[in-house]
Amino acid sequence: MFENIYNRYMLFRMRQRDIANIKGKCAVCDLKPLTAGQKSDILQFYQKLTGQKVPVYWHEYFQSRNGNFSIRYVPTCLYHTDVIYRLNTFQLRHAYVDKGIYDIYFPDVNRPATIIKNMNGYFYDSQNPISRAEALERCQDLGRVVIKPTQEGMWGEGVRVFSSDHGQVEENLTVEQLVDQYDRNFIIQQAVVQHSEMARLNPTSLNTLRVLSYRQGDEIFILYVVVRIGRVGKSVDNETAGGINADIDLATGTIRDCAYGTPSEKRILTTDVGTQLKGFAIPSFQQVLETVKTLHLRLPYFNLIGWDFGIDENGLPILIEWNRAPDLSQTAHGPAFGEMTETIFERIRHLKNTMLR
Repeated sequence: MFENIYNRYMLFRMRQRDIANIKGKCAVCDLKPLTAGQKSDILQFYQKLTGQKVPVYWHEYFQSRNGNFSIRYVPTCLYHTDVIYRLNTFQLRHAYVDKGIYDIYFPDVNRPATIIKNMNGYFYDSQNPISRAEALERCQDLGRVVIKPTQEGMWGEGVRVFSSDHGQVEENLTVEQLVDQYDRNFIIQQAVVQHSEMARLNPTSLNTLRVLSYRQGDEIFILYVVVRIGRVGKSVDNETAGGINADIDLATGTIRDCAYGTPSEKRILTTDVGTQLKGFAIPSFQQVLETVKTLHLRLPYFNLIGWDFGIDENGLPILIEWNRAPDLSQTAHGPAFGEMTETIFERIRHLKNTMLR
């Protein structure tokens, strides 16, 4: 009983946070108010789908950014507090998304090579337990590698690129001190050398594809794909780190038009290094989609997944991570669920919110 009370309180707080967040974004973008008719259409649409009255801030914001009105935009407060917990099983989220056990779920998948990982305070190589001393020894002389949390990291938080020379990372930082900063539940992997075409978007960051996939029965639907591109000099491509997103045509694997960055930015036609976005072809795009469809079937407790894939130097898709509650890229893509919006909402009417069990 007390857990349910707490979870209801947390859902309320999340909803209030999302509303405050979108109000803040609306305040700094070139906001184009909705008409009375548009607001009425949105309210009627979601009242019919969910039985709820939803705020229209998100529709107003997305229309203002990309110029396209649709009643099908998914309000973030509804998505984060209800939709995702009906489609995905809340209680299993941490065990499955732990990057330290990707070796179990995805042993045959191209992934960044593991140097060491820490799980609940215990050190391992890619699969086998090793001592702390051996783990530190393996990290004494490393080329370009990445260290990141395996459980709690979000929006690129805690991701750091480094190299080491005789156990020294920086003048005032040793490998042992860096490992101590992360404490437990982290992984050190070889940095991915990305395909030359992907590097044209921005050479300093690993530019990745965010694929949103949805499972219904034994069929996997690709709802959208956006490419996430870092800013010049940055090592990560996340939007919260200033990165930009551009929508990809699923049939051709090319960028449809422009990219979008921070709420105050206008449409972005070229990357920071001058590469034109519209028509840019993503290498091995269809291979990424087929890989996602195969892998999603291995995760039966999660019907909606956000996948992050890079394209390595050999042109092969490389799995970076998967996300059990991915943010929706509705500025770049448009309505996240597209023509499946009604189908998905009809389904979740019959599913329980697993955070409130």
